[in-house]
Amino acid sequence: MALFLSLVIALIPLAIAPGLFFYFDVTPKIALLLLGTASAAVWWTVAGGAHGFHRASRAARWFLLILLWMAASLVVSTLASVTPALSLGGSNWRRWGLVTQLAALALAYLVAACCAGRPDRLRVILRAIAVSGLIAAVYGTAQYFGWDPLLDARAYHVGEGIWTIVRPPSTLGHADYFGSWLLSAIFSGAALAQTETSRFWKWLAWTSIAAGFIAVVLSGTRAAWIGLPAGAVLLALLLAQWRGMRITRGVVITAGLVAVAAVVFYLSPAGLKMRARIHWSLQEPAGGARLLLWRDTLRMAASRWPAGYGPETFIASFARVQSAELGRTYPDFYHESPHNIFLDALAAQGVPGLLGLAALPVVGFAAAWKARGSQPEVASALAGGLAAMTISEQFTSFMLPTALAYYLLAAMLVSLTCRIALKPRSSGRRWPAVAATLAFAGLLVAFAVRLIVAENALAAVRRDLDAGLASDAAVEYIRFENWRTPGGGADLWYSRRLVQLAASRTDVTTRMQALQQAARAALRATETAEDPFNAYYNVAEFYASRNDFTRTEQSLRAAISRAPNWFKPHWMLAQVFEAGGRLKEAEMEAVQGVALDGGKHEEVTRTLNQLRAQLHAGKP
Repeated sequence: MALFLSLVIALIPLAIAPGLFFYFDVTPKIALLLLGTASAAVWWTVAGGAHGFHRASRAARWFLLILLWMAASLVVSTLASVTPALSLGGSNWRRWGLVTQLAALALAYLVAACCAGRPDRLRVILRAIAVSGLIAAVYGTAQYFGWDPLLDARAYHVGEGIWTIVRPPSTLGHADYFGSWLLSAIFSGAALAQTETSRFWKWLAWTSIAAGFIAVVLSGTRAAWIGLPAGAVLLALLLAQWRGMRITRGVVITAGLVAVAAVVFYLSPAGLKMRARIHWSLQEPAGGARLLLWRDTLRMAASRWPAGYGPETFIASFARVQSAELGRTYPDFYHESPHNIFLDALAAQGVPGLLGLAALPVVGFAAAWKARGSQPEVASALAGGLAAMTISEQFTSFMLPTALAYYLLAAMLVSLTCRIALKPRSSGRRWPAVAATLAFAGLLVAFAVRLIVAENALAAVRRDLDAGLASDAAVEYIRFENWRTPGGGADLWYSRRLVQLAASRTDVTTRMQALQQAARAALRATETAEDPFNAYYNVAEFYASRNDFTRTEQSLRAAISRAPNWFKPHWMLAQVFEAGGRLKEAEMEAVQGVALDGGKHEEVTRTLNQLRAQLHAGKP
């Protein structure tokens, strides 16, 4: 069982399938989690599980209660969600809905129960994490230096000339998630390195730590840059207190050599992109939009504090309450999350969700304290990792790999507090649990199958559209619609991609066919899109192209009602009023557009100046 769990845990962060799935760095991970958790849960329950886990230790009891609390909070917030289907299935960009989160919590429980009182099983899990971390770190480092056989490097290069920066995502989708996830791998490697008896695995653990450290630096993830030394300091302090370890001359020399090597790299030609990253970071010392984003999120959460807005509903819900200050400071951005795991839980699940997530590291640190006498090396390393991730995740949001890594650090710490291995249930008492587990596993498998088929169909749609085959794409899109999971619509993307196809074709038949499909998808998107303000703006562009100014105005006002402090619909509405001769109303909307644009786009200000010139010229 431990070997199977370790395989699932190791593969989830590495799973990536360009060409096979539309969201190729998200879907394989979700599918592995769902199928792996379903299989492991059935296997574990049929074998008898771990009878009396909740009585094995106080930490185990509190850990189980916290997981159940988090699960209950997720169910309630999904039922009370502003968009229940989206909360159930999850958004396209991370699929962190009810089904996925329940699977992640279940997997964390299975790891804690499986490893309870079994250091040998825990060692297998640590080995898997170290191997996974090493592979991801090496790939991310290769991306930094320009070698990437899987992904288009342009996707993670930003800027031009000497100010070009590279943010290698490895297999995690974005450098921020990559850097944060590596923290768990580094400290799990530290736990393995201190306790492993096999020379091979001990060297692999140290290699994983070194590769992970290099990759964290090269990822350019400031949150991980803060979390890593904080976790290391805690690890050193705990080892000093619990093991009496002191800083030796060898440690000082090694740290000095690492510092010298870092400075040499930074100043060398190979460090050019790192210097550019530091330059960009200094331009945004407060972390970009985060302070305003956090403030607005707290205001938003206050209105639905008992159960939140529902998992994965942040994009649409936040757009309604985003302040004008944030809108004009970052007019070209919409925010998919608060970039803080605790604020994310608060907005999605209300105060109960926040309390559940906040309790998780507390029980983890308490478990580390409890295990300080029996396994101080492992406890101190995992506690350091939990601290590092807790700090890092104050500046980013959970994705499946980072959330699962966070849960697993707490689960492994809790397993250390169980002094003896737990016995399985007697065969006569297993079947009620088996029946419930089969039902849960069936849900996970059904969701995974639908997700796999739908995502594969959507990838086929993209290939057909790239080849100019609008009819074939329509067939595949129907397959996607028939199989897609709740909340996972793609109408907005499909509509815009069809418009691009129509614009690139010269034959009338293909153009008309593409535009007709695009118009239908655009209308559907107002009901299915995660960002309805974008969907209504897209519909307005369709109506404007047909000179249907009445419906254009209606669509733009719908977009404004869903994102009042977004400059674009105000600006476009001003142009619509101008075309209809309603100059005074046009000026009012243009003034609003300029105020919300914050002077970022010259053409927005130009529209206002032109309108005022027309009004001035028309005065008697």
